[in-house]
Amino acid sequence: MIEKFIDMGIINTYDLMTGKRQFEEIVKEEELPIFFINPEEKCDNEDLDTMIDYFVSTEEYEKCIVLTKLKK
Repeated sequence: MIEKFIDMGIINTYDLMTGKRQFEEIVKEEELPIFFINPEEKCDNEDLDTMIDYFVSTEEYEKCIVLTKLKK
């Protein structure tokens, strides 16, 4: 169950960071909108590394490339 929330939070944060979905869309679409990083805060390289590790584990390498480009 916790893993489902982690998955949802990371995916929602990725979608928001990359412009795939707007905050309002996520809140409207999700019964319980969860984010890995507070949408009002800037992410740091540690947050991005955690997200990259998650997408490596799910074999979504295209997302890893996008997140790597966002690192400072």
